[in-house]
Amino acid sequence: MTKSQATENRSNALLHSKKSKNCAGATFVEALIALAIFAVFTTGSFKVLVARRNIMDMSRDRYIASNIAKNRLELVRTFDFDQIPQLAESPVRIDNSGIPAAEGKFLRETDITTLNTNLLQLAISVKILNRRNLTFDGPEEVLNTYVSKHL
Repeated sequence: MTKSQATENRSNALLHSKKSKNCAGATFVEALIALAIFAVFTTGSFKVLVARRNIMDMSRDRYIASNIAKNRLELVRTFDFDQIPQLAESPVRIDNSGIPAAEGKFLRETDITTLNTNLLQLAISVKILNRRNLTFDGPEEVLNTYVSKHL
Protein backbone atom coordinates (compact mmCIF):
# COMPACT_ATOMS: atom_id res chain seq x y z
CA MET A 1 0.00 0.00 0.00
CA THR A 2 1.39 3.31 -0.95
CA LYS A 3 1.43 6.40 1.16
CA SER A 4 -1.24 8.11 -0.99
CA GLN A 5 -3.53 5.06 -0.71
CA ALA A 6 -3.13 5.03 3.09
CA THR A 7 -3.94 8.73 3.28
CA GLU A 8 -6.96 8.20 1.05
CA ASN A 9 -8.18 5.30 3.22
CA ARG A 10 -7.86 7.44 6.37
CA SER A 11 -9.76 10.32 4.81
CA ASN A 12 -12.50 7.90 3.62
CA ALA A 13 -12.74 6.42 7.13
CA LEU A 14 -12.94 9.92 8.64
CA LEU A 15 -15.57 10.95 6.10
CA HIS A 16 -17.56 7.75 6.75
CA SER A 17 -17.37 8.38 10.51
CA LYS A 18 -18.80 11.92 10.10
CA LYS A 19 -21.61 10.62 7.87
CA SER A 20 -22.41 7.97 10.43
CA LYS A 21 -22.70 10.56 13.22
CA ASN A 22 -24.88 12.81 11.03
CA CYS A 23 -27.11 9.87 10.08
CA ALA A 24 -27.54 8.86 13.71
CA GLY A 25 -28.74 12.36 14.62
CA ALA A 26 -31.05 12.52 11.63
CA THR A 27 -32.47 9.09 12.47
CA PHE A 28 -33.29 10.20 16.02
CA VAL A 29 -35.05 13.37 14.77
CA GLU A 30 -36.94 11.36 12.17
CA ALA A 31 -38.05 8.91 14.86
CA LEU A 32 -39.29 11.77 17.05
CA ILE A 33 -41.24 13.28 14.15
CA ALA A 34 -42.74 9.89 13.28
CA LEU A 35 -43.71 9.39 16.92
CA ALA A 36 -45.37 12.82 17.05
CA ILE A 37 -47.34 12.11 13.86
CA PHE A 38 -48.41 8.74 15.25
CA ALA A 39 -49.55 10.39 18.52
CA VAL A 40 -51.64 12.97 16.66
CA PHE A 41 -53.21 10.28 14.48
CA THR A 42 -53.94 8.03 17.48
CA THR A 43 -55.49 10.87 19.47
CA GLY A 44 -57.70 11.86 16.54
CA SER A 45 -58.78 8.26 15.99
CA PHE A 46 -59.61 7.86 19.67
CA LYS A 47 -61.77 11.01 19.64
CA VAL A 48 -63.67 9.70 16.61
CA LEU A 49 -64.27 6.35 18.33
CA VAL A 50 -65.51 8.03 21.51
CA ALA A 51 -67.87 10.29 19.53
CA ARG A 52 -69.16 7.27 17.60
CA ARG A 53 -69.82 5.41 20.86
CA ASN A 54 -71.70 8.38 22.32
CA ILE A 55 -73.89 8.65 19.22
CA MET A 56 -74.63 4.91 19.33
CA ASP A 57 -75.55 5.11 23.03
CA MET A 58 -77.81 8.11 22.45
CA SER A 59 -79.50 6.41 19.50
CA ARG A 60 -80.07 3.23 21.52
CA ASP A 61 -81.53 5.22 24.44
CA ARG A 62 -83.94 7.06 22.14
CA TYR A 63 -85.03 3.76 20.61
CA ILE A 64 -85.64 2.26 24.07
CA ALA A 65 -87.55 5.39 25.18
CA SER A 66 -89.76 5.17 22.11
CA ASN A 67 -90.50 1.50 22.81
CA ILE A 68 -91.30 2.25 26.46
CA ALA A 69 -93.87 4.84 25.33
CA LYS A 70 -95.38 2.41 22.79
CA ASN A 71 -95.59 -0.34 25.40
CA ARG A 72 -97.38 2.01 27.80
CA LEU A 73 -99.89 2.83 25.06
CA GLU A 74 -100.48 -0.86 24.40
CA LEU A 75 -101.10 -1.37 28.13
CA VAL A 76 -103.68 1.44 28.11
CA ARG A 77 -105.49 -0.21 25.19
CA THR A 78 -106.04 -3.39 27.21
CA PHE A 79 -108.22 -1.57 29.77
CA ASP A 80 -111.89 -0.62 29.51
CA PHE A 81 -112.52 2.98 28.51
CA ASP A 82 -113.84 3.90 31.97
CA GLN A 83 -110.67 2.56 33.67
CA ILE A 84 -108.16 4.43 31.49
CA PRO A 85 -108.14 7.69 33.52
CA GLN A 86 -106.80 5.70 36.49
CA LEU A 87 -103.63 4.93 34.49
CA ALA A 88 -102.45 8.54 34.58
CA GLU A 89 -99.11 8.73 36.35
CA SER A 90 -96.83 11.44 37.59
CA PRO A 91 -93.20 11.13 36.49
CA VAL A 92 -91.80 7.76 37.56
CA ARG A 93 -88.24 6.54 37.08
CA ILE A 94 -88.07 3.29 35.11
CA ASP A 95 -85.50 0.86 33.72
CA ASN A 96 -85.02 -0.30 30.11
CA SER A 97 -88.03 -2.63 30.40
CA GLY A 98 -90.44 0.03 31.63
CA ILE A 99 -90.47 -1.34 35.19
CA PRO A 100 -90.22 1.24 38.01
CA ALA A 101 -86.66 1.33 39.36
CA ALA A 102 -84.93 3.84 41.64
CA GLU A 103 -81.81 3.83 39.44
CA GLY A 104 -83.65 3.74 36.09
CA LYS A 105 -82.30 5.66 33.09
CA PHE A 106 -85.73 6.85 31.97
CA LEU A 107 -88.50 9.02 33.42
CA ARG A 108 -92.00 8.17 32.18
CA GLU A 109 -95.12 10.30 32.60
CA THR A 110 -98.61 9.46 31.41
CA ASP A 111 -101.04 12.37 31.09
CA ILE A 112 -104.68 11.57 30.34
CA THR A 113 -107.07 14.39 29.49
CA THR A 114 -110.83 13.92 29.12
CA LEU A 115 -111.95 15.89 26.07
CA ASN A 116 -115.60 14.80 26.31
CA THR A 117 -117.52 11.81 27.68
CA ASN A 118 -116.44 9.55 24.81
CA LEU A 119 -112.93 10.86 24.01
CA LEU A 120 -109.63 10.88 25.92
CA GLN A 121 -106.29 12.34 24.94
CA LEU A 122 -103.18 10.41 26.02
CA ALA A 123 -99.72 11.96 26.21
CA ILE A 124 -96.94 9.58 27.18
CA SER A 125 -93.51 11.16 27.57
CA VAL A 126 -90.29 9.33 28.32
CA LYS A 127 -87.27 11.44 29.25
CA ILE A 128 -83.75 10.07 28.95
CA LEU A 129 -81.16 10.45 31.70
CA ASN A 130 -78.32 12.78 30.71
CA ARG A 131 -75.15 10.75 31.33
CA ARG A 132 -72.97 13.79 31.96
CA ASN A 133 -74.86 15.52 34.75
CA LEU A 134 -77.25 12.67 35.72
CA THR A 135 -80.42 14.74 35.28
CA PHE A 136 -83.42 14.29 33.00
CA ASP A 137 -82.79 17.42 30.94
CA GLY A 138 -81.76 15.47 27.84
CA PRO A 139 -83.83 14.25 24.91
CA GLU A 140 -87.43 13.13 25.32
CA GLU A 141 -89.73 10.86 23.35
CA VAL A 142 -93.42 11.87 23.37
CA LEU A 143 -96.33 9.81 22.11
CA ASN A 144 -99.72 11.54 21.74
CA THR A 145 -102.90 9.76 20.78
CA TYR A 146 -106.67 9.72 21.29
CA VAL A 147 -108.83 6.96 22.70
CA SER A 148 -112.56 6.85 22.09
CA LYS A 149 -115.32 4.84 23.68
CA HIS A 150 -116.87 2.25 21.39
CA LEU A 151 -120.58 2.93 21.17
